[in-house]
Amino acid sequence: MILLEAILILYVFLIALLVVGFIKLPAHTIPQDKIPTTGFSILIPFRNEAENLERLLLSLAALKYPEARFEILLINDASTDASVEIIETFLLTHKLPLKILDNERFSGSPKKDALTKGIAHATFDWIVTTDADCQVPVLWLDQFNALAVKNSIQFIAGPVSFFSENGILNAFQHLDFLSLQGATIGSFGLNQAFMCNGANLAFSKIEFLRLNGYEKTNHIASGDDLFLMQKFSKANPKGVVYLKTKEALVLTTTQKTFNDLLQQRKRWAAKASAYTSGFAIATSFLVFFGNFSVLVGCFFLEQMVFLILLKFTLDFTLIYLIATLFDQKKVLKHFSWVMLVYPLFTVNVAVASQFGKFEWKGRAFKK
Repeated sequence: MILLEAILILYVFLIALLVVGFIKLPAHTIPQDKIPTTGFSILIPFRNEAENLERLLLSLAALKYPEARFEILLINDASTDASVEIIETFLLTHKLPLKILDNERFSGSPKKDALTKGIAHATFDWIVTTDADCQVPVLWLDQFNALAVKNSIQFIAGPVSFFSENGILNAFQHLDFLSLQGATIGSFGLNQAFMCNGANLAFSKIEFLRLNGYEKTNHIASGDDLFLMQKFSKANPKGVVYLKTKEALVLTTTQKTFNDLLQQRKRWAAKASAYTSGFAIATSFLVFFGNFSVLVGCFFLEQMVFLILLKFTLDFTLIYLIATLFDQKKVLKHFSWVMLVYPLFTVNVAVASQFGKFEWKGRAFKK
């Protein structure tokens, strides 16, 4: 009981710190006189994304940024569906500075290989990454430009959330992802950044090459975002920043089945053992054991009820802050039942990710 209580107290303290960090980090605004001057190469790996590509392409065609100052490189990772045909058909009726490249595999991470190929062909120094199942906002590049023009900044993490869809599986994923985004922003506010998302990133190509890109982590299937941020942060901590604004919010799709969700989360969690940040390692342990303590504490509810309720209260506070920032508070109505399921889901994913395999895009990967 003493151990369980100690773990939950540390967990509560961690979430309280993240709430403080979230509030501390200022929201980003673009100065009215900010002129688009930065050139961006947008890299988008894709594999069998026929059902999502048109939405992505329409959002890219709607960008307000000067067309001469950006390019789009779509890297085909051995798609077997109509993805390429959809892109080519779209270009017949829409003018976009877009090229299709074919991925070249040389490591254990198809996505890192695709991004490496794209970076090698990029015209501009600033690289922006997103995913094929996403939708980007019209002022996306303008938001990045406002930070990229500062010489001290070399890596920018942007906000990501899900489309608002019906169904309990979508609601669960939406709240789970909001909690991850809240923790991400909170960690940046504490100057202890430990998460980011490749669906919305920008970084200097020159610095990427100087740091040898994905070298030493390209044997890990995922982590093209996190491990790269760790490299940039280690070289220049003040050069890594978060773009805290709804105007830069990239939306993506939830997983359609529970098994797809499980495979995705196992892929994300599998890289935890390769963390180099002490704060990231401590956070991973506290999140796992904090949720494990809730499961065990249910058998000692009378003694643990106060700490469990305090945990849920702080979890809700962090999620409320991020839902408010993204204008997605409607999903909060599902919090009461999600908080009961979440500990079991989190513990299961954490254990499975470290001892098993996972599937993604029709391929099997080891941890």
